[in-house]
Amino acid sequence: MEAIAKNKDMRLDDLLEEMETITASGTKLNLDYAISQMIDEDEQQEVLDYFKSCETSSLQVAQEELSEFEFTWEQLKIMRIKFLGQYGM
Repeated sequence: MEAIAKNKDMRLDDLLEEMETITASGTKLNLDYAISQMIDEDEQQEVLDYFKSCETSSLQVAQEELSEFEFTWEQLKIMRIKFLGQYGM
């Protein structure tokens, strides 16, 4: 992901914002390969379960609620993009 951002002359967080906008518009993105490089499957499921049950889409709240896993903002952002692609808004 960082290499893609660099090649596009973007910061990673800007790339993730663009990806989230694309996903929110209904376009499906397959991010499984990139995500599997960042987060193991069990932790991915923890994040997806969290997003299924949470009352807010705030990444700051997610980071606090999932603090035991020490996810980075980027990891949670890409998982939220995956969640939106699978389950919608």
